Amino acid sequence: MLAPLRFVRGLNYSIDVSYFDFLNRVYREEILARATGMWDAPHPWLNIFVPKSQIARFDNMVLKGILKHGVGGPILLYPLNRNKWDCRMSTAVPNEEIFYLVGLLRFLQPNPGGPNSMESMLSQNEEILGLCEAAGIEIKQYLPHYKTNGEWKRHFGWKWDQFVERKRMFDPRAILAPGQNIFSRSGHID
Repeated sequence: MLAPLRFVRGLNYSIDVSYFDFLNRVYREEILARATGMWDAPHPWLNIFVPKSQIARFDNMVLKGILKHGVGGPILLYPLNRNKWDCRMSTAVPNEEIFYLVGLLRFLQPNPGGPNSMESMLSQNEEILGLCEAAGIEIKQYLPHYKTNGEWKRHFGWKWDQFVERKRMFDPRAILAPGQNIFSRSGHID
């Protein structure tokens, strides 16, 4: 099965699981977190899409750099094909045929002021996002939290006009999802 793949021999890791177990892989982590009480604490996860052309740089700078000591939970990393995504969805993905989902599933450890505090994890998430921007790694966040309309426009890119049109059509009074600060409730959608 691995023969046609291009990878560095000796660095492959594989485990055979059923399809259901693969799809349900995060649930095992949830069970462990619930058993220790960590599930009810905030868990500042960061889910981003990284273009294939930039994944090696991301690995060196982020995974082997900033996160060299781990994230206090599982790291998900796997490739996705852009042609499997319906362009009508509002999810913004990199503009490359292959991109990677990188999920940093952090859990807050019971040490509120220590190196794994909520503030330090959020700060590290921001550091990762800032480093990617400074290095020109054109990531897209999955379920981002932006503070300005301009940041949202940049995030959606070419989909912005389509996104605005759907908002006008299906939520003209801007009642839905006010917490994301994408649109104001003033009735003006631009």
